[in-house]
This record gives sequence, structure tokens and C-alpha cells, in this order.
Amino acid sequence: MRSFVMLGCGLALIVLAAGPLNGAQISGSVFSPSADSVDLSAEGSVDWAHWGYTNKDTFNHKSSGGSQISALGMFNEGANAPVTTRARLTDSHSVFKWNDGNPNGAITDGHYGVYTGNFDGPGRGFVFTVPADLLQRVLKVYVGEWNANGTLEASLSDSSAPMYTNTMSGVSGQTVQGVYTLNYSAASNGKTLQVRWKETGVLPGGADNVAIQAASLQVAFVPEPATLALLSSGIALLFMRRRTGR
Repeated sequence: MRSFVMLGCGLALIVLAAGPLNGAQISGSVFSPSADSVDLSAEGSVDWAHWGYTNKDTFNHKSSGGSQISALGMFNEGANAPVTTRARLTDSHSVFKWNDGNPNGAITDGHYGVYTGNFDGPGRGFVFTVPADLLQRVLKVYVGEWNANGTLEASLSDSSAPMYTNTMSGVSGQTVQGVYTLNYSAASNGKTLQVRWKETGVLPGGADNVAIQAASLQVAFVPEPATLALLSSGIALLFMRRRTGR
């Protein structure tokens, strides 16, 4: 009996360890977003965010998400480095919907976002943060660019893993949109992942900018109830046997 209990505990611990606890790391990929509507409520089981639905300052987020995806900040690393402004994007190729939002509860036509407003070249961008700890999380970030190349940077607050960086090439005179999928975890609890999306190259064709529409966050692995039950009962039985000396 003891061998069986030990085996059950061991298997449960292996499953748990193989899922969420993978050490500090950041990896990513970028693809063109789906032509279908993106359901943020379904995709962001932990939290989600959408910017620009009603006006340039509107910040919709999961009502029960605890604002784990932070408010959106702006920066400018350009040569002149003026304070950059945001403008409302009204013609996003990606359309977002949700049913558990705040302040807008349920939306099906979210073809909006925000973009860098004053067209003064590279260095302008957006920044936000999400929690990071031992759990492996998946963050999706929906971005765009016009007459520009954009670069996404993701870094942990404790620098326990190398920064992820990727440049999405633009097309002159066209809007290019992409969705970045970031898999990440930190070396310890209580850390953050900072995400920066910025313009890094100007293309011919007039005004240039980068845009951001939404983000979603989920845990990559959640143990099934049966796994948790096996682990709990195994530990309880083992504890009882040790107390009785068997």
C-alpha cells in the first residue's frame, strides 16, 4: 500500500512539475491575426485588455481579472524625443469581442485600437506589464503598423531570462497587423514582464505609426481536478501511515 501511495504522489508531482514550473524563460512567435473575430473572454482566462473602444483613452479589461494586464503607457526614444500622444484607431483588420468586460460589458464589434499620434519617426511606442512568477503563462499581444517597422520587446523585471525581441516588417502604404504569442515564466514569485511595442523604422508613403489593440493572458497549464485529488489523497494517506508507524 505504501508503495502505491508513494507512486501516486510521485506521478502527481511529476505532472505538476512538468506543467507550470519550467524555470525563467521568454519565448515568442508572431503571426497574422485570424480573419475571424477574436474572443477575448475565451482567450484571456486570467485577464484580457482592449484599448481604444470608445475613445483613445478607453481601457476595457476582464471584470474579474484584477487588472493583471496594466494600463497602457507611452514612451519616445527618438532623436527629438517629444512627448508622444495616442490617437484612436478605427479601422483595425482584427475585430474583437468579449462578454465579461469593464467598463463595456459585452461587445461584438471591437475593430478599434490606439496608435502613436504625432508622426515624428522611430522610437515611439507603447508599454504595459503583466505578472510573472514560477508559473508558465501565455500572453498574446495584438499590434499593427503603418508605413513602419515595429519591434516588440519583452523583459522580466529580475532579468532572470534574456529579453525577447522581434521586428515585424511593414509594407509601404499598407497596414500590417500581427499577434505575438509570448510564453514566459520568472525565476521567483512577485516579478513582472514588461512588454514594449515601438516603431523602429520608417517606410516611404507618408505618415508612419505603430498601433496596439488588445492583449490576453492565461496560465499555460492548470492541473486537472483528478491530478490534484490524487496528490492530496496520496499525501494524506502517507501522513496517516507515518503517524501510525506502518
